[in-house]
Amino acid sequence: MHRANIILHHPRAEVIERTVRPESLEKIPRTAIEITRQDDRLSLLIESKDVNALRAAINSYLRWMDMAARIAERIGD
Repeated sequence: MHRANIILHHPRAEVIERTVRPESLEKIPRTAIEITRQDDRLSLLIESKDVNALRAAINSYLRWMDMAARIAERIGD
């Protein structure tokens, strides 16, 4: 099992969490996602059966989180 834990400190962590949480509830082959948040700290744990699936999940979630943060900063909550 391969694992990545991404920790993000951001003043709009709650908005980012609300944006990516629905994706984490979807069934993704070979991959499990867990999202937790405490104040401005967002933690994303990705576990995967192989490196390719792990890389794909990391890339997708980082893009979604970046997009959510940029939009939140631009238009507000």
